Amino acid sequence: MLTSLRQGAASWLAKILFGLLILSFAVWGVGDYLSPDVDDAVAKVGESEIGAEEFRREYSRRFNEWRRRLGGNVTPELATQLGLPEEVLRAVIRRRLVEIEAARLGLEVGDGQVRRAIEADPNFGGRLGGFDRALFERVLLTNGLSEGEFVTMLRRDISRRQVDGLVARNVRASRSMAEAVHRYRMETRKAVLIRVPQDVALPEDPGEEELRAWHEANGTEFMAPAYRAVTAIVLDPDLWLDRVDADPALARDAYEARIEDFTVPATRRVQQVLFDDEAKAHELMLRLAAGAELEQAAGTVGAAVSDLGAVSRDQLPQSALAEAVFALNEEGVAGPVETPLGWHVLAVDQIAGEMVIPYEDVREGLEREAAREIAIERLADLANDLDDQLGGGATFEDAAGALDLPLLELEAVDESGRDRAGEQPEGLPAEPNFLRTVFSTPVGEDSLLGELGDGGYFVLRVESETPPAVRPFEEARPLVLSAWRNNRLNEAARARAEALAQQLREGRPLTSVADGLTVIETGPFSRTEAAPDSGRSREIVEAVFTAERGEVVVASAGSGYAIAIVEDIEPPPYSEEEIGTIREQLSAEMVEDVWRQFHAALEDRFGVMVNSDLLAQFN
Repeated sequence: MLTSLRQGAASWLAKILFGLLILSFAVWGVGDYLSPDVDDAVAKVGESEIGAEEFRREYSRRFNEWRRRLGGNVTPELATQLGLPEEVLRAVIRRRLVEIEAARLGLEVGDGQVRRAIEADPNFGGRLGGFDRALFERVLLTNGLSEGEFVTMLRRDISRRQVDGLVARNVRASRSMAEAVHRYRMETRKAVLIRVPQDVALPEDPGEEELRAWHEANGTEFMAPAYRAVTAIVLDPDLWLDRVDADPALARDAYEARIEDFTVPATRRVQQVLFDDEAKAHELMLRLAAGAELEQAAGTVGAAVSDLGAVSRDQLPQSALAEAVFALNEEGVAGPVETPLGWHVLAVDQIAGEMVIPYEDVREGLEREAAREIAIERLADLANDLDDQLGGGATFEDAAGALDLPLLELEAVDESGRDRAGEQPEGLPAEPNFLRTVFSTPVGEDSLLGELGDGGYFVLRVESETPPAVRPFEEARPLVLSAWRNNRLNEAARARAEALAQQLREGRPLTSVADGLTVIETGPFSRTEAAPDSGRSREIVEAVFTAERGEVVVASAGSGYAIAIVEDIEPPPYSEEEIGTIREQLSAEMVEDVWRQFHAALEDRFGVMVNSDLLAQFN
């Protein structure tokens, strides 16, 4: 067989075939055969692609901005949860759309414009305020950019700004619009409220048939949330303490190192009399020296006594006061002491010396802390072993058995961490990241190894999901009965309120209509000033601001209703500054809205396709 193959390969026909094969490699490229076709574009805008590297640079820049603004607690997981990858991609797509439109319009940015923009940039200013070439090169180097790349980016940025500026050039809110918004926002009204609470007596319970009909008609009120069944391995330091034997010496060492934390400073219980006049302070001191009581003596000289309570040296607001008070070794009076506040006379009637909490009183807590630190160290190693096991193809059950770890099995948990009975399942970690992972991991898949905020770790598998659904009547019956009762009580309160309001409209006096009910004079309030505790609910505020002066309106207010009589309508005082500020705000919002519509039109014109699979790698 091999011999025949060798002979065939030597023939002229085989040589022609090999030649054609070699030619095809030359034409189409060997790389197409040796490497797969990998699409590294996160999105395609028209005929232009947004590459993964471009997106990654922009994402890193925005993520670092978030961390600088919000602090180091911003993690990639939190950024993903808040939608940062999608937000960054939208911004990059918008930029690319405008760049393509600028090219279509034939807009060009000359070298002179680019040079002037660089020289005017304060980021490249030298010590004397002029352009500093060395600083310019250092900034580019720090950001990993060549001069050519930066100039290209700047040229695009200038062209984008030109297009956006043209689109929004004449967009500005009118003065009349700003004045109307000012009147709307700042107008105040006054009203008299009569509160009509729900009746205390419950209505007679309905029959089973009526209750079932209520459940069927109002099913959306009795929805059960989505539940997920989860299997997890949780490495919680607090649950690992029984496997740790901490050296008691560690607790003693921690006590000695933190002895200041267990030291209670000396205190004095102090009463103070403060004067503007030094002579008055001396007069009080003389009366106290003669044996007068502090309260009586202070009243005689027209002053009041302030009780500062038991204070330490550091708790006194002025060092002069601390020195005077703590110079007393027994109960007595110090002063007058001068501070920027005035002249102080200080009476000390109780002294407590510095005290160190004995080690035995805190030993148990310190030993627990020491054990927990050891547990955290061991769990870090164990988490690596667990990750290796699962990465090697082991199931949760196999990995748990091999590493002697308990499995946590949750039959049903919702996004708030409650089971079907509304209780928190036993063993559920309190760390929010656990529940976020439960509801972000696809059904049937394993999560990555996650961290608990207290030094622990977890990995989980989502077994199944029960979608949101109306609770069966038998399960929801207590809720249905409670809702039915509340509805009946609410209807009765509304009917009573409407009847009383009609009496007021017919001219009956307020005092007779409101007999036995709470009446409230609101005073002036604006559209944004609801006060539910006093009966001025959001619904009442809205009703009052849609009524005329003297009109009577009814709206819900907490567990009942309220009747409002509109007493007065006050337009806001004229303010040029406030109207100007509102006009600028409205103009900025209008510009943003025009840009949004413009970008949407560009998206329709050029087309946008997003590589969701590649974007998901940033989530």
